[in-house]
Amino acid sequence: MKFIFKSTLKFSVLYLLLYLLDSFFKNSEGLVVYRYFSKTLLSFSLLLFYIINTKQKDQRKKKLIVIALTCFLIGDIFFISGNSGNAINVLIATALFIIAKVCYSVRFFNNKDFKISKLIPFLLFCFCYMSVIMSIVYNELGFYFLPLLIYLFVVMMLMQFAYLRSNEVNLQSFWYVLLGVVVSMVADSINILKTFYDADIAYNKITIMFFYCLSQYLIILGVLNETKSTSKLKPINV
Repeated sequence: MKFIFKSTLKFSVLYLLLYLLDSFFKNSEGLVVYRYFSKTLLSFSLLLFYIINTKQKDQRKKKLIVIALTCFLIGDIFFISGNSGNAINVLIATALFIIAKVCYSVRFFNNKDFKISKLIPFLLFCFCYMSVIMSIVYNELGFYFLPLLIYLFVVMMLMQFAYLRSNEVNLQSFWYVLLGVVVSMVADSINILKTFYDADIAYNKITIMFFYCLSQYLIILGVLNETKSTSKLKPINV
């Protein structure tokens, strides 16, 4: 089995097949209970892929990724349970996802100086995004208001730290991680609108899981391919 996880191509095929299996159970009435197996297997495969292939010498950075993936794995289980209307499970899952994204943020954080002017367009985008999402779902939030506000703040924080890697890591790693974070935000947005605004987003059961799994895959691929930048990348205009 290890030879599959040592090959990015072979693992990618396995990951896709596990996603399709989980998506099938999710969209099949009466088979949703099997998602406890398929979703756990899907998330665990990504964790195993990272552990087997990482060459990270900094144990603190390695542990942050392992903790993040573990929190996502456990959070997924609580989200599956929460789909039946259990609000407590949804809150637990949200808390675990927040912890996971904070771990990612700390992992991507660097102490290098940066120009605040570089962040102004990005911060403006973050403010507009959070304002639009909160204004749309505000009337339906109830006691979810604070958890959602914290969650969105952490989402924006993660994107900020992923964005600030631009001059610190190689180009491939930077774009994999940044694209993964953006795709994750798309999944979060669809899920929030579906849950609190009752938005009839076409194929949301498929798109949410697809974007979520793709984001995790891209982020881990970016982390595994990370090396220190040997040349300054051109500033990115947001």
